Amino acid sequence: MLQKNHYHKSIILLHWVMALSIFLMLISGTIMEYATITKSVKFMVYQYHKSLGVLLLISLFIRIFCRIFTHIPPLPKKFSGLGIKLARLGHYLLYFLIFIMVFSGWLIVSTSSSGLPTIVFGLFEFPHIPNLAGERRLHKLAELIHLIAAICLFLAIVGHILAVIKHKIIDKQNLLKRMWFTDK
Repeated sequence: MLQKNHYHKSIILLHWVMALSIFLMLISGTIMEYATITKSVKFMVYQYHKSLGVLLLISLFIRIFCRIFTHIPPLPKKFSGLGIKLARLGHYLLYFLIFIMVFSGWLIVSTSSSGLPTIVFGLFEFPHIPNLAGERRLHKLAELIHLIAAICLFLAIVGHILAVIKHKIIDKQNLLKRMWFTDK
């Protein structure tokens, strides 16, 4: 049984699913854009990348719902008022950037003139946003936003990880156990 200083199991599971999805999306996005690969492999990587995006979108909304309706452990008493504000701001920034990444990716595929469907892990087709196919200017803008958001999300994740490390090493506070299934 988790203590009051842990997040709810649903949030813990979603945190790690989302973390893994983001990591795999950053890798697959980099491969799609910069690796020299055949068209068939590129198509496969695109479908995988888009499938992860759909998983991330669904996970994000479930996580926000769970965060609203489940127990959120208080930050340690040693946190200053500024520290609490920065922690909250960091989490909201991560949620915002994840949403921008997923939505701009959805815009990219929806505005593409190729019309290739998004087949989520080979199971079902995820719809495009209606009436946007071939909108070239919006497509280019969505690509730019996606790239900028990817860089910002990467930096925010690095900051998030560094904050956890700083609290562990300097402040002697193991915040990671709040986001794990046991106290170990």
